[in-house]
Amino acid sequence: MPRSLGALTVLVVLGALGMGEAAAQADSVPRGQRRPRPSVGAMVGYSRSDLVGRDAEGLRSRQGALTGVYLQAPLARPLSLRTEILFALKGGRAQASVQGGGTADLDIGLAYIETPLLLRVGSPRGQFRPVLFGGLAPALQIGCDVQVMDPNQPVGATCGEADFAVFRSFDIGAVVGGGIEVSWPQSALSLEARYTSGRRSVVNDFEVHNRAFGMVLALTF
Repeated sequence: MPRSLGALTVLVVLGALGMGEAAAQADSVPRGQRRPRPSVGAMVGYSRSDLVGRDAEGLRSRQGALTGVYLQAPLARPLSLRTEILFALKGGRAQASVQGGGTADLDIGLAYIETPLLLRVGSPRGQFRPVLFGGLAPALQIGCDVQVMDPNQPVGATCGEADFAVFRSFDIGAVVGGGIEVSWPQSALSLEARYTSGRRSVVNDFEVHNRAFGMVLALTF
């Protein structure tokens, strides 16, 4: 056997032995003492949103949806950092005058892609774990619709077509929440409640802010 080939064979054998020893050492570490790994997940839930502020008198809440995915990275226990990409429906309802007299509900629907960055605190032990979280949620508006809920003649249009107001395309919210997480060796399921308060007016020249309460189921794996 040529000398170079023999040396390569020895290196391969030594490398394989080293990998086997490292794997054996990793298996010998108790599961509870292993370093936590980053995880991904998905969530789906219900939200109730409204528009609040100095110029939001008479506005009422509307129902919406909250869905998305996330990446969760462990920090020093019991902290972790979660980045999310969410589709959120927000907006509100108000009373509007209609032609011929009378009033009808005016439904304002705002659709956003949110990217919350959240710091989470959770118990590192036990199957049932309480969690708390908070952070900021930049949001890009991807849809804006206005609909007059007149039973005789419902009318709907985009905000631009209705010339209703100039809605801003970017918002940023403060998020706080908590819940309970059920943990298994390779996954976790949590029920969470969250409150999001918009820090920027959604309409030019007025003080009208988004506000939303949400309940979501989140599956981490």
